[in-house]
Amino acid sequence: MPTYFCFIERDLLGTPHMEALDAETPEQAMLQAEALLRTHASGIAAHVILNERRIGSVRADSRREA
Repeated sequence: MPTYFCFIERDLLGTPHMEALDAETPEQAMLQAEALLRTHASGIAAHVILNERRIGSVRADSRREA
């Protein structure tokens, strides 16, 4: 099973955050990243990464971008 990671990009006052996701597909990983972003008050974007490749991003002020 692949290991997807979520990198939470934060505003200037926040510290970036990265954690592994419990997802089996890119779609599941994106949904989990979107939910994780909502838990970080200073988060501005969540980036899903698999093997050094960005799968996609979710911005706090919008929805998914490829």
